[in-house]
Amino acid sequence: MRRTLQRCSTASIPLGALRRQPSSTPRISSNLCLRHAVRQSLPRPFRHPSRTLHTSLRHQQHQQQQAAAQDAPAQDAPANRITRFAELETHNIVHPNVVRTLTQQMGLETMTDVQQATINEALKGTDIIAQAKTGTGKTLAFLLPVLQNIINQDPSLAKRSFGRRGPRTTADDIRALIISPTRELAEQIATEAKKLLSNTDCIVQTAVGGTAKRAGLRAIQMQGCHILVGTPGRLKDIFSDASSRVQAPDLDALVFDEADRLLDQGFWPEIQEIMRLLPTPQEKDRQTMMFSATVPREVVDLVRSTLKPGFQFVKCVNENEQPTHERVPQRIVQVQGFENKLPALAELVQRGIEASKQPGGRPFKAIVYYNSTAEVTLAAAALKALQPQTPPAQDAFGARRQPHPWAPLRIFDIHSKLSQGQRTAASDLFRRCESGILMSSDVTARGMDFPNVTHVIQMSVPPSKEQYIHRIGRTARAGKEGEGWILLSPEEAREARYRLSRIPLQADSSLQTAGLDLTRPGNVPEAASTILEMLRGAMSRVPNEAKFDAYRALLGVYGWFGNKRRLVEAMNNLSSYGWALRDPPRISPLLAQRLGISRVPGVNTGSTSGPMEEGMDRRSFGGSRFGRQDSYNSRPTSRGNFGFGSDRREPRSPGRFGGMMDRSRGRGRFNDQEPNDNPF
Repeated sequence: MRRTLQRCSTASIPLGALRRQPSSTPRISSNLCLRHAVRQSLPRPFRHPSRTLHTSLRHQQHQQQQAAAQDAPAQDAPANRITRFAELETHNIVHPNVVRTLTQQMGLETMTDVQQATINEALKGTDIIAQAKTGTGKTLAFLLPVLQNIINQDPSLAKRSFGRRGPRTTADDIRALIISPTRELAEQIATEAKKLLSNTDCIVQTAVGGTAKRAGLRAIQMQGCHILVGTPGRLKDIFSDASSRVQAPDLDALVFDEADRLLDQGFWPEIQEIMRLLPTPQEKDRQTMMFSATVPREVVDLVRSTLKPGFQFVKCVNENEQPTHERVPQRIVQVQGFENKLPALAELVQRGIEASKQPGGRPFKAIVYYNSTAEVTLAAAALKALQPQTPPAQDAFGARRQPHPWAPLRIFDIHSKLSQGQRTAASDLFRRCESGILMSSDVTARGMDFPNVTHVIQMSVPPSKEQYIHRIGRTARAGKEGEGWILLSPEEAREARYRLSRIPLQADSSLQTAGLDLTRPGNVPEAASTILEMLRGAMSRVPNEAKFDAYRALLGVYGWFGNKRRLVEAMNNLSSYGWALRDPPRISPLLAQRLGISRVPGVNTGSTSGPMEEGMDRRSFGGSRFGRQDSYNSRPTSRGNFGFGSDRREPRSPGRFGGMMDRSRGRGRFNDQEPNDNPF
């Protein structure tokens, strides 16, 4: 039976082992006293079942499943399972209008494993807990049953109406609620839902944090809503606000996407409050579906409090399949200094673009990860400002247009400091583009699905091994190939031995720009010189404020440096030889004291750095010591001009602390190891 569960089966799991007494089914009640009494009646605390209870439940259910298997005839359901979307119309299971949207507009033919296992059962209205990884098609696995069940309740919604007869409903007609742990994932689900609903009168709305609550409420109130996708905090805020008029008295479906992350990030109190504000299952029967990459005990608790007896456990995780971080080629590049990282990245991108032009080559599509938002902003600005080394030809009007040297490749950036609209636009554009680079903080490291990513490039040692694995998991998805790269300074490489232990990293020394000593003049290969010259011109077009913010952010990111003198020296070399600043950016005495570097030589706590002088700093190889070059020289010399230029505009006063690091760890974390069997 365990082997059967491991093969993405839908064996029915009886709930008898969970019920214990009629009063022990831990539904969330609006009566606090009753809820307290229910918990007291349990043999052990509800939220934290002991290992003995957890094991006994699994053992008891396993015995019941074996007895049922002996009494029941041989199962032929998998043989009759529908595997193609077109068959849903043939068997009169899904409305033809919806099937045509799937097959003709969305171009889908065959279901993925998780879709085959869940859609067939979910269309019957059965409660489901599915263990499946991201990128396996699970979004459509719950959207399709949700939509069809809504149509079953109201067939008039199956076809699209236009004009005055266009789709209309009210804010209190929500039929399905989908709860997601992050804004990006909620927006991604809503985008997929709008595609699926495009030929129906069903309306989908979003309620996520980071956006104007008033604008979202107005959309719901004016257009109505059938399917509401949101994050726990904003959903709680809306449902608890009586003036919003947003209610769900006829709720038919409740979906928890990435359930382990919802609990991992400390959303359990918000989920409890949302459940209290929804009609109870006794008041309105509903279907509950839960999707999770792992099934730790906290998810078991959530299952016991929400799913009805007779729920289905669908396991679509192959225990024998190698994780992405074990099967994807991963290379580590040790750079000479922090100032070498951006040139090495540019060289790696150009290599990927050239490889894509070869017969059979895949379009280059990469996600580049940084540990802080300020680094993302600076690097994205520099790459977007790249210009070709040869002067552009004049058009018919005498103008010289500057095509990007990597065109048609496109560059995007996404981080927590952007508005939700900007983040959604960037992720959607990158998702749709054939060739591109997404400069990102860790906001995209989990749950986000970007198709056809060929490279994941990490520009510094990640905060943890877990975060490294999440990042590398953005490539080699849906059966595609990919590769990972990580660029580290010597100090980071030593730290990585501990943080990234047992990660199969292979040393790579093929990038010429990675090993150059940019603090001293010397002979440079022509290809590397071209890259350095392009970056010199690009950095001269980046505002100094972005460099100041990145400098302060980096001092915080690398606060783990044991040798603070070496840290300051490395950051000052980066500002001089990487960004061509005359003086190290100023930091406040208070920040220097907090970072433990107030007495370290080289720390600038004096007046704010001014703009670059005419010839730039002599420490930069682009300075007057080696002469000046026109930015459109067709062939840069093989010597000198490594500095990345200057910005002659007067800088505004930088912010107090510069860029802030993204938080990669949520509240209330728990051990999310993969279970070996059905935990229910």
